[in-house]
Amino acid sequence: MTSSVSRMPLPASTLGRDALGAAVVAAALALLAVSDGGARELVAPETLGGLVASVALAWRRAYPMPVLLACALLFAVPTIATGDVASALVPFVVALYTVVSRVPRIPVGLAVGAAAVAGVAGVLAVGSERTITDPVVVSAEIWMALVAAIGVAMNLYRRSVAQERERTRQAEETREAVARGRVAEERLRIARELHDAVGHHVAVMNVQAGVAEALIDTDPARASDALVRVQEAGARVLEELPVMLRVLRQTDGEADEDIHPTAGIAALGELAAQAADAGLEVALDTVDVPAELPAATDHAAYRIVQEALANARRYGTGTARVEVALRDGALAVDVRNRVDIARPGGQGSGLGLIGMAERATAAGGSVAAERRGDEFVVHATLPVRKGTAS
Repeated sequence: MTSSVSRMPLPASTLGRDALGAAVVAAALALLAVSDGGARELVAPETLGGLVASVALAWRRAYPMPVLLACALLFAVPTIATGDVASALVPFVVALYTVVSRVPRIPVGLAVGAAAVAGVAGVLAVGSERTITDPVVVSAEIWMALVAAIGVAMNLYRRSVAQERERTRQAEETREAVARGRVAEERLRIARELHDAVGHHVAVMNVQAGVAEALIDTDPARASDALVRVQEAGARVLEELPVMLRVLRQTDGEADEDIHPTAGIAALGELAAQAADAGLEVALDTVDVPAELPAATDHAAYRIVQEALANARRYGTGTARVEVALRDGALAVDVRNRVDIARPGGQGSGLGLIGMAERATAAGGSVAAERRGDEFVVHATLPVRKGTAS
């Protein structure tokens, strides 16, 4: 029997559930009245008022204060008129709990509870000619005060739950905002990688393709070598692009250690050879470079040199010098190239210099780029231990 009752479906709407509760209260009051005095008790004023008040409970959450006042009136009038405690006291208690447990301000709920306690005591004293200290009156006061206290406690509990849900929602929104920020930072990093790596290889392809075109008739062997360089640079572009695209396709929270480029100082010789293929003569010198460096420093040094050489190839006179050395406990990276003073323009978009500065900052270091006479100098200082910066 118990399990079958527990499986009974409840109305979906609040009004439907309140109507069901009101019907239960009305049925209970009617049953008590019939068992006490027979069917004629159903039309007695003290019982009839309770049945009407029970029906009003169907709107207790939709209109809590009007329902409370109606129940109070249906309790007070029959009680004073007949001298017996009207059955509307039960719906009145339910309506009081509803108001106190849902009122927006706790002090208002306390005031309503106090008024209800005083009102019930006054109605009982007047209707039954009892004193305020009569046990029946005191008992009614205690029960009403207890109901009001439970209502206030439930009100506070609901507020606490609502505040916790709001904090949870805000925390979730904050986590999502942080995640979106990280995605945006990653995409910015990808854009810098494409600018540095792919731009460098495409420049090599462009130069070598021009060489091949110029020599295809007069020196087929050198033209063939140039085309081999174009093929090698193209292969490198095809290696870099899938790495970037895999990052773009990642969903939030995923991680893939294989997607991050690992080029570092050890690959500077190969970078210098690629620059030479593109027509830039590079003198590379490394002094006392530690065997192990933080990954951020190692990769930042490589990309800074790569971008500096790309700028030297675009705006220089065909030569550059790269020096990487350990100085004052930090890794110093210097790239110098001669520039044509008479050459107009040649300023570029500035994105490459911005990218170098961001890489150095992300690694915990700094970078400076300036023109000194007929030379353009890029100087970067990077930490050689994790968590340090110069």
